Amino acid sequence: MRVAGRVARTRIASGRFLCLVVVALSGCRTTSGSPAAAPGPPPVVVSPGGLTAGERREAEALLAEARASFEARRFFDVVRATDRILERFAASEASGEALRLGAEARLETGDADAADAAAARYLSLLPPDDARAAGMRLLQARAAAGDSARALDRLLRIDASASVSELEQGAEATRNAADALDLEELRRVVDGVGAAAGPLAPLAEVRLAVSLLGGNRLADAEEYARRAVRGGATGEELAWAEGVLRGELPAGRGRVTAFSIGLVLPFGGPPAMADFATLVAEGVELAAATVLGDDVAVTVVARDAEGDPEVAAQAVAELEADGVAGIVGLLQDEMLVAGARARAGTVPIVSPTARSADLAGAAAYSLEGPEPDAAKAIARYAASRAFQRIAMVYPETPGARLEADAFEAMAESLGMPLVGRFAYDAGATFFEPQILAARDALRKDEIAALALSEDDTLRMEVLQPAAIFLPIPPEDVEFIAPQLIHFGLDTLAIEILGTSGWTDAGTLEAVAERLTTGVVATAAVGGRPGDDGDARFRQAYEEFYRRSLVGPTPALGYDAALILLAALRPGRIAPEQVNAALAGLRGLQGATGVWSVVDGRVSRSIQVVRIQDRVPVPEPAGFPVNPKR
Repeated sequence: MRVAGRVARTRIASGRFLCLVVVALSGCRTTSGSPAAAPGPPPVVVSPGGLTAGERREAEALLAEARASFEARRFFDVVRATDRILERFAASEASGEALRLGAEARLETGDADAADAAAARYLSLLPPDDARAAGMRLLQARAAAGDSARALDRLLRIDASASVSELEQGAEATRNAADALDLEELRRVVDGVGAAAGPLAPLAEVRLAVSLLGGNRLADAEEYARRAVRGGATGEELAWAEGVLRGELPAGRGRVTAFSIGLVLPFGGPPAMADFATLVAEGVELAAATVLGDDVAVTVVARDAEGDPEVAAQAVAELEADGVAGIVGLLQDEMLVAGARARAGTVPIVSPTARSADLAGAAAYSLEGPEPDAAKAIARYAASRAFQRIAMVYPETPGARLEADAFEAMAESLGMPLVGRFAYDAGATFFEPQILAARDALRKDEIAALALSEDDTLRMEVLQPAAIFLPIPPEDVEFIAPQLIHFGLDTLAIEILGTSGWTDAGTLEAVAERLTTGVVATAAVGGRPGDDGDARFRQAYEEFYRRSLVGPTPALGYDAALILLAALRPGRIAPEQVNAALAGLRGLQGATGVWSVVDGRVSRSIQVVRIQDRVPVPEPAGFPVNPKR
């Protein structure tokens, strides 16, 4: 959870830390009044041993190369250079900086686990109270963007040697991470850090104290409030702690244990849509009955949209006036936009299926829609494969443009040339102009230089690695996949890259196996039949309704409601508070995937896969992508 409408935030610090900051800001002086040169910290050396002068020079040259590549945002080059230092010159004075720089570069390439491991190794080499530790802790917190508990653990271990700016960054991240955890998770992290806790600990302790008081656990609440005061809580956090000691909750932090959510679906629309709506509603009802447990009573207030945007808008306005805490439904883009615009305020709306939630404005979300993180992941994959040229073909829709823009920005940051963007009209079924334009942009010069014809496959091995990126919806894959083969991309060794439209279960079933085998795309983490989230949902559905689950549609309603209810879990229902909690949502395991809210958009955790015989198989390196702030 996150508290909206905070007054000016004051950096949290212990008295000891404030003294250190004052001394640092005043500067060190010699008796003559001239500044004294402060010796720098000793270099970090990864492994003891001896090196020749030539080896030390080579290590320094590689480090200089890595630094230049980092400045130019060629992060895979940084990883390669720093790995060479660590493999060959671990005893050099360049090795510690190579380890640190490599950790930063790995985070930029999306390899969060490797970045965290490198940072942990660097931290293990530092002496106690070394000022360089804070930067690595912050890096670890960023690497744990999909795991608020792990991020908070790293942040609470930042010690008083951190700089003012590092503590300010850490304070904001600590507030966000602590507010994203429920009471028991927050207590587990705070207690787990124990004596290693630094000056940011009071920020988490005071939030834990407030949550405990809201649950009528008075003695525990007072304990953590006193710890926060002793640790140096200031400003808003100090006021909260003192309020807890008086038995008072901060304004807006009280808990509501009974509330309503709205449900707007086309129950009276065309028969096929009405049947779909009924199944979605089953998932919503199940989530309302089970997600928040027995301590919270959630009522679902349903309205029939009748398949009409005007009726949907009226339903939303009525539900908002009745005081619902949020609304689920509005399956199509025009319904979601009409409903969102009918709100007087910002009561949140979560659609299971609309694709253009961005058009609906603030506090409108959808499980479907653009996947900029997936596009970035594919760009990182392409850079790791050292593709020399990339072209894009995509539909002229807002979501596809967003993915194309995200891919292009990441490709540019990784130094990977993009030779052209070729858009087609939404709903098209014939793509010859775009495919041929992309093919020529990728291969024309090489084909001429090698004196190859379109049908010549004997010398493909001498062609530079190239690919075409197609961020397209599932319904377009069936039409475009055979045309890619028809127009000869396979004979010219052009690799096909895509996003989750290519790995959609219905798409893989409908499209000929040979047309998708070998395509590199993205797929949801934890979103396949039989995965943990799917299995838990299936069990809950069959126990609740006492019948077998048939088909995936109820899971869509369940996950849409789950996201809304996760934001309502703290028991605060004012729209600004619910939307603030939604903004901090990370790593929520649902029936169809692992969900987060990033930059105001619902995002599914994904992995890079290669389709093989209709099965998405994770690439060897894994390429996990957790949504980041």
